[in-house]
Amino acid sequence: MSMSLPQFKLISRLKEKKGKRILIIGGIALLSIVGVLASSTLPLEGEILTVHPAEFSKGFTEEAQVQALNELSVYNSVDGKIATLHVQNGDSVAKGQVLVELETQDLQNQVDVLKAQLTSLEGQRQQTYRTPQPALIQQQNLLISLAEQDVLAQEQALARSKALYEAGAIPLVNYEEAQHLTEKAKSSLEQQKLALQLLYQQGEPAPGTELYFSGQTKALDTQISLLEDKIQKSIIISPQDGLIKDLTLKTGMVMPSGQFLLSIAPNQGYRLKSYILASDALDIKLGSEVKLFQETSTGTVTRTGKVESVSPSASERISPLGLKENRVEVTILLQSDTPVILGSSMDVQFITHQESNRILIPKTALFPYQDGQALWVIRDGKATLQPVTKGLENDKESIIEKGLEDGDQVLLDTELKGLKEGKRIKAAQT
Repeated sequence: MSMSLPQFKLISRLKEKKGKRILIIGGIALLSIVGVLASSTLPLEGEILTVHPAEFSKGFTEEAQVQALNELSVYNSVDGKIATLHVQNGDSVAKGQVLVELETQDLQNQVDVLKAQLTSLEGQRQQTYRTPQPALIQQQNLLISLAEQDVLAQEQALARSKALYEAGAIPLVNYEEAQHLTEKAKSSLEQQKLALQLLYQQGEPAPGTELYFSGQTKALDTQISLLEDKIQKSIIISPQDGLIKDLTLKTGMVMPSGQFLLSIAPNQGYRLKSYILASDALDIKLGSEVKLFQETSTGTVTRTGKVESVSPSASERISPLGLKENRVEVTILLQSDTPVILGSSMDVQFITHQESNRILIPKTALFPYQDGQALWVIRDGKATLQPVTKGLENDKESIIEKGLEDGDQVLLDTELKGLKEGKRIKAAQT
């Protein structure tokens, strides 16, 4: 069957297009093969670490609160109403500076009464009656009543001082002073009672009469001395240079004796208080160094400290997650005089174990292999699977006991696509 010319031309064009399509597809396939071959021969880029012996440390981190090194608490020694507050929180004070004044008018009135009695007593001495006058008996009973009230007040103050001393809130000298004042008040009461007995025993003027007046005078002088001592202690002064803190008082408040008034923090010297898990406490040694980290607006500030004390017993505390934990109190001396904010927090890094001259690698470079661990090392520019024996580890690094030597190169990017034995590796550009 013969074809017409148009049919022949159409068939020729179709054959020509089919040939071109085959050539294009073949070219694309060839380029793909060339690309695959080229990519398989190109090296992979990854982060490489050259290992050298270094120091290994292991520990844990806890939060700690900043405190003044020698912070002193101030208590009032006598009952009274606050008349004047000379300071407020944050004020800088010098040793001996007046902080608080209590009202003393009532005490001063009592002193004036007793001094008037002394004057009256001297007049009675000069007149000396054969028998005691009723007024003298009445006066003496009044003195005994005042002395009994003073003994009761001093015994109550002593009880409060004892409780504060046993709680560690006041020093021994304050407690001993309260004991001394109580004994002094009791002595004054006994002298007043003795004076009353002498009044009844008086007959004719005799040497005993002079003894009475002497006892009276001594008893009045003792009470005056006690009151004047209270007046003096109503002016509360600073025991050291420093900054005022924890002050919550207001003018007009009535303060019982032994009441906490305020704290004075020194201008330099800080300690930190931290509570660590009881299971970690045995690893902490006195005098061991710690690292301190504090976040600021300009970044993390790093300081050093030294363990000052470790409590011998644990106490139950509630964690931020609401869990009950047995924790041990640890105090740390901050080895810096740079001012810090009292009450602020720092992270304390405690070191419980250290080793020198050890081969260390990041933990992320290790992966399970057979019954142990392995990593990728670079030898002659190629990846090599290297089984290793792992030792101690911390949060970031592991000690390699066997399998690596000084100067070996370790591939840190273990998830590189196409990574296998013998694959060429080059260091990634940083």
